Amino acid sequence: MLKALLRTQLSSVLASLTRSSKGTQNTSRVSTGIVLVIILIGVGLIAFACGMMFDMLAAPLHEAGLDWFYFAIGALSAFALSFIGSVFTAQQQLFNARDNELLLAMPIPPRLILGSRMATLLVLNYALELVMLIPVGIVWGMNVGFSATGLVGFVVCLILLPLLVLTFTCLIAWILAAVSSRMRNKTIITMALYLIFLAAYFYIYMNFSNLLNELVANGAALAGGMSAVYPIYAFGQAAAAGDLLAMGGFALCCIIPFAIVYVILSAGFLSVTTRRPAAKKLVYRERRLAVSSASSALFKKELAHFGSNGMYILNASMGSILTIAAAVALIIYRDTVSAVLTLLPEGWTSALMVMALCFLCGTDVISAPSISLEGKTLWLLKSLPVTPRVILMSKVKTHVAVALPVTLIASVCCILALTMTPLECALVIVIPALMTLFGALLGVVVNLRFPKFDYINETAVIKNSMAVMITMFASWGVLAALVALYVVLLDNVIGMVPYMCICAVALAAACAAMYLYLGRGGAKRFAQL
Repeated sequence: MLKALLRTQLSSVLASLTRSSKGTQNTSRVSTGIVLVIILIGVGLIAFACGMMFDMLAAPLHEAGLDWFYFAIGALSAFALSFIGSVFTAQQQLFNARDNELLLAMPIPPRLILGSRMATLLVLNYALELVMLIPVGIVWGMNVGFSATGLVGFVVCLILLPLLVLTFTCLIAWILAAVSSRMRNKTIITMALYLIFLAAYFYIYMNFSNLLNELVANGAALAGGMSAVYPIYAFGQAAAAGDLLAMGGFALCCIIPFAIVYVILSAGFLSVTTRRPAAKKLVYRERRLAVSSASSALFKKELAHFGSNGMYILNASMGSILTIAAAVALIIYRDTVSAVLTLLPEGWTSALMVMALCFLCGTDVISAPSISLEGKTLWLLKSLPVTPRVILMSKVKTHVAVALPVTLIASVCCILALTMTPLECALVIVIPALMTLFGALLGVVVNLRFPKFDYINETAVIKNSMAVMITMFASWGVLAALVALYVVLLDNVIGMVPYMCICAVALAAACAAMYLYLGRGGAKRFAQL
């Protein structure tokens, strides 16, 4: 039974990345190829960045006799990356999966259902951990070299570390699920925690060079403090010196807590997954009935769905969150930014602002999973006495309503912080706004081509579906193509400001073409879903 559940879970994860619910075999092959290329590029860039970071630490820490501290930093970094990358997915995967009630109605022990879902998270933790720790090992091997026992210790600890990550991930997910199951609005707690993690990430990123210098300059003092955290210290000793006692201690620190958490979660899995928050008793009060158009009603329905799902908000509108942070940073550091940008040729200040804002606009993918999220209730939409264009445009409007105000505020911040001509100011407002509309329309168009209805939970569609990935990378690709076209071919032919005017016209034409498609070919395709 466990084997069948594991196969189902892993197949579902792979399918969410490589095919749509209506995809043919040829479409699946193309999708798989695109996904593999995207994953390989992303993994390669992250691994290269990690390698560069640890290359700056290897030699100084080895000369200081702190070999174990080097591996301890690597283990702690891998733990943090894996934990942040999976903690919010864990709650949806373990306790809020769409098929939980179906599986619990079958003669399947809850512990096996839980075990199969934890195994899927374990695979995710391995993927995130290896991106960090493989460069750690390669850099150490190239700069210092492993002993035979040290290499064995590093590999064994590398295999065991995801169990420790999974222990904390599942425990936090269980607490979140238990708390949110008693709350009517569970979006608030999810968003608050996610924003805290995001703020911590940006703090570390902004102070990365200072933290790295601190590690190199005060390695001995910091190592003394970290040695008090035994699992991290044991990982470092096992990898650096091949200490078998430390290896065994690290194994116990990973296996025993994992077993305890698994037993606790197995005992409480049924109660958490089947609990429903108590509904507030409503008292009827006679009011005037508000009448709205079908378009307005559908738009409100889409907006309510977006606002009720914390994972939808945080993953699909990440660009808007980053845009707010960037606008605040620009206002705070406007003197420094302005001093640097004045060194650029004429027109490039506004061009860089437009490129940055358009890149962030491309990160918003609110409309990309919107059709897939209808799931098994799609027939309700199709049965309404409205045209498909109205339905599809309600999803476009939701994307625009969420992303456009933030983009306009950021554009105004750019105008206030930097010196630009009136035409440049207009372009800083118009082009990012057009890019927002372009992304909203493109998301619906792509989702019509790559719908995904057979998902276990909505997070799988929001984070991993083919439509989301294609929409995001296609938006970035259009931006990159426009920049490359100017830099390679048109730099000496036309000025930057006139070229941006041409880009604005091109984006407007692309938006118009997609709008017409949604009313004709897109409407026919929606009717066939």
